[in-house]
Amino acid sequence: MNQTHKIIVSLCCFLLFSINISSQNSRGYFQSYQDIIEMIDNPSDDHVMVVAHRGDWRNAPENSIKAVLNCIEMGVEIVEIDIRITKDNQLVVIHDLTLDRTTTGTGKVKDKTLEEIKELSLKNGANGITAHKVPTLKEMMLAVKDKSILLNLDKAWEYLPQTVSILKETETLKQCIFKGNDPYEVMIEKHGNLLKQVNYMPMVWPPDYNIYKAEDELIKDPVKYTNDYIEQLNPLAFEVIYSDEESSIFDAISKIKEHKISVWVNTLWGKLCAFHQDDVAVENPDKHYGWVIDHGANIIQTDRPQFLINYLKSKNLRNANSKSKIPLLIGNLEDSTNKEIMVVAHRGDWRNAPENSLQAIKSCIDMGVDMVEIDVRETKDGKLVLMHDETLDRTTNGQGLVSNWTLDSLKTLHLLDGLGVKTPNKIPTLEEALRLCKGKILVNLDKSYSIFDKCFEIAKKTETLNQIVIKGNKTKKEVEAEFGQFLDEVYFMPIVKLNNPNAEHIIEEYLESEVPIAFEFTVPQDTISLIKKFKDIRDKGAGVWVNSLWPQHNGGHDDEKALLNPEIYNWFIDANVDMIQTDRPALLLQYLRARGLHQ
Repeated sequence: MNQTHKIIVSLCCFLLFSINISSQNSRGYFQSYQDIIEMIDNPSDDHVMVVAHRGDWRNAPENSIKAVLNCIEMGVEIVEIDIRITKDNQLVVIHDLTLDRTTTGTGKVKDKTLEEIKELSLKNGANGITAHKVPTLKEMMLAVKDKSILLNLDKAWEYLPQTVSILKETETLKQCIFKGNDPYEVMIEKHGNLLKQVNYMPMVWPPDYNIYKAEDELIKDPVKYTNDYIEQLNPLAFEVIYSDEESSIFDAISKIKEHKISVWVNTLWGKLCAFHQDDVAVENPDKHYGWVIDHGANIIQTDRPQFLINYLKSKNLRNANSKSKIPLLIGNLEDSTNKEIMVVAHRGDWRNAPENSLQAIKSCIDMGVDMVEIDVRETKDGKLVLMHDETLDRTTNGQGLVSNWTLDSLKTLHLLDGLGVKTPNKIPTLEEALRLCKGKILVNLDKSYSIFDKCFEIAKKTETLNQIVIKGNKTKKEVEAEFGQFLDEVYFMPIVKLNNPNAEHIIEEYLESEVPIAFEFTVPQDTISLIKKFKDIRDKGAGVWVNSLWPQHNGGHDDEKALLNPEIYNWFIDANVDMIQTDRPALLLQYLRARGLHQ
């Protein structure tokens, strides 16, 4: 083979490889923008998210609808676009104050009406005239509505009320991210409740560099600035800027990572990222993109989105949906003869986070719990939220019945920890909770029986139906009559009190027809003879669930006794229990894993 042929073959191989990677990226990670928000809110070590600066501007005019739609096809999670206002107070998507660089027009955007701007054409990166027009913000939002992309609206703070109005009109408010440079107290004074209605991301600049601020306005203490936002707002993410590798910003990054909040880094130019920017990263991505990732970034804004995605894939850092635990968990749930014991966390990890909070659920996911039990209540306006009590008094800084509050009003409250201290955590909706749990943990929806038609629709919307377990202390006939339409869609588990004179009859009635996935048994005394039938029940295909919460559930073999002597949990093992709901998930997991009874 001569040298020319070798070059041609090599080039073909390279093109095939590039096409293959590109096709794998197309819409391959998230099915909805809500899933992207969930990933930002729960950062992963094996998926780095990509932000395209002004869209795919190398292949379409910057800030054009086409540039954004290209990014969706590419697999980008977020696109940064810029907002300006026209002479007649219309919001349009364009970066510069003037029209000269990116359109066929001249002069300032604010001196032209929308009609005049719509007569212009956008230019591409080579200054060529295209058929694309300057989009309005409304046109852009309608183009991406409900697609698997978020938009970061840069410069939108200058027109915040009008921007929010358009986003509400197009029902895309939660599909956008806003950024700002001011301390929390300044932002809340300027914007009030608007700040809490949007997905907000503070920018953390070093003490010696800020392109938006005069010298006397620079952030003097990035750690305090960061901590104030964490305590008051618990933001979706932080954008961090470090002009050198020894920047004090890394102390702020440590604080952000400690609270498991996403870190966004820009690699657009050198002083944003200690000179590990795109232009040098294309020559040595390990040395530059790799360095940025090693120093905390799990979101990177870039001018080379396709190159960055390809690099991340080569490093196995684009794995948002590749490691779902659900098939394994379902396998364990459906195999009643499995030697492993499943652990269910009651109201989440409530000893280390507010009960029924997203943080309590996330902690369970992190420690490897199999299922989380959460409680569902309905608001005044028919929305479903996580709350155990009928009232707000014990677990929030509010008062009264949950059913007397609208969702918007509930979202102004804060959850309390186990000591009654106010936390930054908010009351989650069922949808928010299920999106967090998707692909990671099974979910028992308590107090949901009477409103399960609404729960069902949310589980269907979030594609988590196969993760849902619902329970009820009903007879077989009652369940079929009241709940039959759902029995083929979710797992139903009967609750049986073993001191009920009809307990054995209820069990046999279920076992004689379609065997349930499991029974939850209440065991007030450990001398009840039906305990000896647990093995037979499991042999017939149903699991056995017993709570270790309080002594009346388990014949006195409860969590608090296990805290003093973990061998208490042996009673459950000896009794052939294969699912334990606990208030001490970490303790129970440690005990079971030491005995080879939990992976």
